[in-house]
Amino acid sequence: MYDADREYHSMLKRLKEICRQKRVSQYALAKATGMSTSSISSLMKGESRPYIYTVLLICDALGISVQELFGGERTDGDPDEEALLRLYRLLPKEKREQLQRYADMLYQYREERRN
Repeated sequence: MYDADREYHSMLKRLKEICRQKRVSQYALAKATGMSTSSISSLMKGESRPYIYTVLLICDALGISVQELFGGERTDGDPDEEALLRLYRLLPKEKREQLQRYADMLYQYREERRN
């Protein structure tokens, strides 16, 4: 049977881990979501339960999917693609932008070689 409390605590643990990996403070998460720092703090301590919209805001701010927040793995891509995507999501915004520019350059180079 489904255990909502267990899933909530698992999600909360995963949220803390993602924030740690991405080096996102509670203050930064609050700013990125438009929530108050006290709301984020209360949520992180397990003192309050988030609404679905709050979960969506947090996922957007962290650059992750809801599925990832709840510990699920994507199954629609190959393993190499999924590993690359996981690493990309752990990068700060500035590094993601740099990686995007590099990927664009690689793609353009590929297109130039075809012509």
